[in-house]
Amino acid sequence: MVITGDVKLAQVKALADQYFAPIPAQAPPKAVRTVEPEQKGERRVFVKKESVSTPNIMLAYHVPATSHADYYALDLLASMLSEGNSSRFYQALVDKQLAVAAETYMPMSFDPNLFYILGVANAGVSADTLEKALIEQINLIASQGVTQQELEKVKNIKLMDFYRTMETINGKANTLGTYELYFGDYTKLFNAPEAYNKVTPADIQRVAQTYLIKANRTVGVLAATEESDK
Repeated sequence: MVITGDVKLAQVKALADQYFAPIPAQAPPKAVRTVEPEQKGERRVFVKKESVSTPNIMLAYHVPATSHADYYALDLLASMLSEGNSSRFYQALVDKQLAVAAETYMPMSFDPNLFYILGVANAGVSADTLEKALIEQINLIASQGVTQQELEKVKNIKLMDFYRTMETINGKANTLGTYELYFGDYTKLFNAPEAYNKVTPADIQRVAQTYLIKANRTVGVLAATEESDK
């Protein structure tokens, strides 16, 4: 629990005693030992829904928990692919009218999770064409890397978002709780700007080569009609 605002520690303690002290303590739950086995081959799922106007593609790649050292590089990679009109997906897919939208999403988690990529095809664009276009942009980063200028741009976006969040009481509370929960120590938030700044173009290329690969992904297609296999 994180409490922020115009309060005094004595008030918080008194309220905690009043509302939480009467609740009997219970034994903590057993530690979860189950570990999902490594995915060693692409998995695919197709869903047919006639009301879908254009095909939707979702790619999901396994990535480590938020506390892993690669989190900051993966977070910057996600922004590089989809954040803003100068992002790779916007320039290569949306601007060229292959997609109505192309986005990334990597939820924070204390367990290993997924790096999601979602594309919505433009009118007349097939699911196969959209999927290949999304994967092409990923493969370009894995094979050719990124420039320092491109990396600095997304670093600036991340740092501005971080500092803007920390300007408000609610933002401070959320960030404190986030770092305590997902990174194991709220004080690590003070090193977040430095952690972003330490990421190099080589780090971006390495995480793309490590995690955003065919054997590590599941592909979902939602469309009104099923395309013939090629």
